[in-house]
Amino acid sequence: MAPPRTLPELMAELIEEILIRLPPDDPACLVRASLVCKPWCRLLSAPSFCRRYRAFHRAPPLLGFLHNNHLNTSISYMPRFVPTIKPCPFPKQAFDDCTGWSVRDCRHGRVLLDIILVNVVNFVVWDPVTDERHRLPEPPVRLGAYNAAVLCAVRGCDHLDCRGGPFFVVMVGGLRYYIASRKSSVLIRDDVYFAIMQRDTILKYNLGKNCLSTICPPEEYKISGGIALMPMEDGSLGIASVVGSKLCLWSRNADPGVDSGWVQFRVIELKHKTPIPFKHSFCINVVGFAEGLGIIFVTTDVGAFTMELKSCQVKKLGKRYEWNNVYPFMSFYTPDCASSILPSLAEAH
Repeated sequence: MAPPRTLPELMAELIEEILIRLPPDDPACLVRASLVCKPWCRLLSAPSFCRRYRAFHRAPPLLGFLHNNHLNTSISYMPRFVPTIKPCPFPKQAFDDCTGWSVRDCRHGRVLLDIILVNVVNFVVWDPVTDERHRLPEPPVRLGAYNAAVLCAVRGCDHLDCRGGPFFVVMVGGLRYYIASRKSSVLIRDDVYFAIMQRDTILKYNLGKNCLSTICPPEEYKISGGIALMPMEDGSLGIASVVGSKLCLWSRNADPGVDSGWVQFRVIELKHKTPIPFKHSFCINVVGFAEGLGIIFVTTDVGAFTMELKSCQVKKLGKRYEWNNVYPFMSFYTPDCASSILPSLAEAH
């Protein structure tokens, strides 16, 4: 009897075309594929493949979000990461040395942490994927209240692979409490927007001109329960806010030749049109928005949820949480930048 014929090996080019289509929102797929054989491991770890992989999928996936967990024993915080994928991409001990620090912003794969020591603000910019950390110099002035944003400093960058590159931090503040909103900032072109909750105002900082201005929000914003600033597809500023049991979306006219007012372009009745349950409408809060993905984060007295604005698809994140704000973390998690951490994903399977 003739021995069975062996299957011909796939050409290296075909293997690469197959592996490049592995879903970026499941980093464990890359780990398992890299364990098949040494040639696959070399291919998946090569910077050239990882650059192609990011360019092929374009938008960095949502891996989870961070929030500030209040420690019952003191007034300190401790950042917590809640994964939106399984298994969790980070080991549990990744945040063990962050006690006392709190999250201020999260963008372009970087997390901005802060802590106040002897009335002085200390900032650290951290990449959780590579575990690279940069401690920043003390701010030149002491502010009674502040907010901050971390941004990629490379003009024209597509932010697919800017980790390890230059960045800067924008800090706004004042001597009074009302600047101290922990609502996430939003970046639109060269403008960074901050919500000043207690004054019902939006602060705009232009990076190119190095100037500040203020924007009055829609009237309904002032009686709403929780807001999120968000970029619109036309490059204008948007707001997601809760009014009663309705999720209301506004956009600001971006045409300089037209009156720059607010337009309410969509209203979503949470009670009837989406499976976001709640017992009391005053407990509905918008707590975050994932830039570039169109995903909004909502909490109620029943649980925490994400909702894709285009499809209204809802995903429950878990039980009720006391979150005032969450910081979505979007990043590619590839072997070239996370070789020391990715094995934990393989152990989970």
